[in-house]
Amino acid sequence: MSERDPLARVLPRVERPGRYVGGEWNEIRKDPARVRTKVALAFPDVYEIGMSYLGQKILYHLLNKDKAVLAERVFAPWPDLERELRAAAIPLASLENSIPLREFDIVGFSLLYELNYSNVLTILDLGGIALTSAERGDADPLVIAGGPAAFNPEPVADIFDLVFLGDGEDGFPEIVQAAADMRRRRVPRRDALRELARIGGVYVPSLYRTVPAEGSPLVVPRPEAGAPAVVRKRLVEDFSRSFFPEKIVVPNLRVVFDRVAVEAARGCPQNCRFCQASSIYFPHRPKDPDVIHKTAMRSLRQTGYEDASLSALSIGDHPELEAIVGSLMDELAREKISLSLSSLRPGRLSRGLVENILKVRKTGFTLVPEAGTERLRAVINKKLDDREIRDALTFAFEGGWKLVKLYFMAGLPTETEEDLAGIVGLVRDGLELGRSILGSYPRIHVSLSSFIPKPHTPFQWLGMDDEVVLAEKQAYVRTELRKHRSVEIKTHPIATSVLEAVFSRGDRRLGRVLIDAWRRGARFDGWDDKLDAGAWQDAFAGAGIDHRDYLKPLPRESALPWDLIETGIKKSHLARELDAALRAERTPGCLERACGECLGCENPTWKKPARPTKIMPLPAPAGPAGEPGDGTLRYLAVYSKKGKARYLSHIDLIHVIQRSFRRAGIEVRKTQGFHPKMDLTYGPALPLGMEALREVLEFRTARRLEAKEFLVRVNKSLPPGIKFSSLERIDAASPSLHNAMERLVYSLDWKSEALGRSWSARDLKLALGRFKDSQAGASATDFRLSGRRLVLLLPPLPARGLRAQDIVRAVFGHEDPVFLIRRDDIVFKPAG
Repeated sequence: MSERDPLARVLPRVERPGRYVGGEWNEIRKDPARVRTKVALAFPDVYEIGMSYLGQKILYHLLNKDKAVLAERVFAPWPDLERELRAAAIPLASLENSIPLREFDIVGFSLLYELNYSNVLTILDLGGIALTSAERGDADPLVIAGGPAAFNPEPVADIFDLVFLGDGEDGFPEIVQAAADMRRRRVPRRDALRELARIGGVYVPSLYRTVPAEGSPLVVPRPEAGAPAVVRKRLVEDFSRSFFPEKIVVPNLRVVFDRVAVEAARGCPQNCRFCQASSIYFPHRPKDPDVIHKTAMRSLRQTGYEDASLSALSIGDHPELEAIVGSLMDELAREKISLSLSSLRPGRLSRGLVENILKVRKTGFTLVPEAGTERLRAVINKKLDDREIRDALTFAFEGGWKLVKLYFMAGLPTETEEDLAGIVGLVRDGLELGRSILGSYPRIHVSLSSFIPKPHTPFQWLGMDDEVVLAEKQAYVRTELRKHRSVEIKTHPIATSVLEAVFSRGDRRLGRVLIDAWRRGARFDGWDDKLDAGAWQDAFAGAGIDHRDYLKPLPRESALPWDLIETGIKKSHLARELDAALRAERTPGCLERACGECLGCENPTWKKPARPTKIMPLPAPAGPAGEPGDGTLRYLAVYSKKGKARYLSHIDLIHVIQRSFRRAGIEVRKTQGFHPKMDLTYGPALPLGMEALREVLEFRTARRLEAKEFLVRVNKSLPPGIKFSSLERIDAASPSLHNAMERLVYSLDWKSEALGRSWSARDLKLALGRFKDSQAGASATDFRLSGRRLVLLLPPLPARGLRAQDIVRAVFGHEDPVFLIRRDDIVFKPAG
């Protein structure tokens, strides 16, 4: 987005404008006129969540490797921006080049969560694209869905032109290539969709009609002539060494997972019966250890992040985990970069593994028992017993953790009062165990969600507990644990879980319900404070559909809406697993049984992975700036903050500059304590939206820096809008930065139309004088007119919090003037 973009006019009126401007480090911008195909990668949630999703990172960099393809990002606008875009008739556009959505050739949505579906409609509508496939013509973009929630595509079948199932890096580029070829040949849209349906992993809903399922309240798809009877998901053939981006986009805002995250494995061998992810990502495929090591280290050097993580559904099942962690921490510890692991099972905890992770700082300690008793954990095939839970908690408390997180579900199949009491008992035992080791009660955060019988799992035929029953179960656990002050309980809203269950188990009739609810105002339904239950109730009633039909048990002999999607796990195996669950019998996971026993994997070669390559250390990065100095040296740096950088808050700016210093090789003294950070001192915080010509920061380093080298290195490592202009060494005995400041200089264009009226210089001076006389603390403020600029000179710590924006608001009557004001200088007291 450029400053002349129409979007710039409305951003001052939204909550977090930095979500919508792009301009991040490692962003890829191409000339739209020099590519053959334009792809919008749309994520139907806010920027902070979408930028944490690994799938979009992979596709963004993989597609942009092709010089003929341009891939840009689009995220769902928060309701405040949606309102502004509609009022100003501004189309939703991409971050990189501000291309309106309707001008792309392909719009690809990542569907991670069923309650993002209403945001898909918002993105399409704001982008000028018809909501349903049937309404689109030859000139419209192809609208594609992929991701885990696409494995039952029927509730959104009318919205998408096609759905891709499986590993996106394996099939999505093929779709892009085929679509470009057919566009060049001017193949009519209907014929193009038929051709695309021949690509493995592609489901084209318009080529299927729906019929009632015998013995079931649901309708199921049936293929027209020429359409595939089943669609088998795509798999990357050699996942162990498959593509994963290193030069990832570094957000300017703090996002949910703000670190380098490397996918260490795909799939899970544990086969928990409630877990849909283990089916749709089947089989379990670990990444090559040397690939993981090199990806993590190269990515850290190219991003400047101070945290890294290894990501997988069950990271502990990577066969080379200890070697990977050991090799990484040998390098990360020297640079004070932390490493965290996701979903580590207690059985895979070892003293050496955790000691390695703790070399820099403690990361979170999370246990996921899911159920309160061993009997119920056998039902869901969770291979975790009470002894392992106690051992893991003992290990955590002995390691110094004073906060642990425990995750449970309510409403699991065959659950009894004893199982709920087991949750309470586990938490209480954890408290007493922690007190015996730590000397005081630890903090325990308990998360309690509602069980949903998901498609492609052994529980897909079962029903979901009634809302009243789930509420009673949550209330019981909350009441029993309320007396423990160090226990915090978070329960997932039941209405949200019910709606998620309806759409995850739904059929094609739900499409009209979704569109109607969206027209009634449904947005961001997965956010606790955004779900509009009334809109959904009215939409179901308007369609004559009882949502409870989708929560009931389903006959095993009936066809299911998602049966045409093949994950690799046979339906007969899921049925046998359900029988074992009802007998409370555990079955071995993939790593413990003979390949093919489940009839799921027809190509057993994945169980014989390529011999892992030896982990080789990377060559050392280029040396840091400067030569070693005598002791700690003190420096003052001056920089400007303009353009897109004005949309950064002060906290976001701090993170941007710190990461830029790391990329540039500027060594800065670290703070002491639990979470060491660069010891930087900034001038007074600049409000979000205000530009600055001359900001200052101070830092200390053990290296002797030359201004020229510093400026070259840092300015090459900064995102657009921030630029350093000078560096000077200051005496160790000089006053602190804040004690040395004398004045802050602000200015604005007093003839700007945005101020709402035409002023004469005489009237403005009189208004400023009246303001100065009437405001306590304003006597220390000076005003000057310099051409079109009104210059305000304020003390660095204004009396009673008087700020430049307060003055402009009072004098000009402008409600939110921050975006009109510029900070021009920070004036220091004379030396001595």
